[in-house]
Amino acid sequence: MPMHLESTDAVAALAELVAAGYTADFRIRDGGLINVTTEEAVDPDRVTVDAKFRFETDPGSGDASNIYALKTDGGATRGFLVDALELEGEGAPRGLHGGLESAPTVIRAEGTEGDDYRYGVRKVRKAEFDADPERYVLRLGFPDFPDCPFGQGFTMLGFDLARQEYVWLVTRIIKDDRLKRVPYQGEDSDA
Repeated sequence: MPMHLESTDAVAALAELVAAGYTADFRIRDGGLINVTTEEAVDPDRVTVDAKFRFETDPGSGDASNIYALKTDGGATRGFLVDALELEGEGAPRGLHGGLESAPTVIRAEGTEGDDYRYGVRKVRKAEFDADPERYVLRLGFPDFPDCPFGQGFTMLGFDLARQEYVWLVTRIIKDDRLKRVPYQGEDSDA
């Protein structure tokens, strides 16, 4: 029987998972799975993916957040992995990638923040990007990112150079080769 959550948005779903005992915060870092709660590496062969919750903002656009309910060592540790950029396991350890893709999926349509905002920042859709792709960059590791509602902090976020503000870029933009990626270079970074 698939796991069930009442929540219709990703932030509330995380709170519901934590209340259900999925308290460890897992992340993919440098090609490996890390339990951020303990800062320990996790062997992907010892992980079971109980469920995948997909929260779509624009049905059919490929723009979604995935939250995976994971357990390790037969349930000794239970937690969650958030894939807010809808990368479907890109960068995930080989032993975990198959489990992420084949997990029982529950699809929800998000709509609590309005169509034009996601996680507190303005959402930019593909058509807007295509009209002026030089206007947007993907900032990596900048210290001035706004707070992430997942409590983790953003590692990358879109930036509108014309408005000088952070934006949420839909997944199709993130995968577009025209999008310039700008790693943080210190105080003198220009983008």
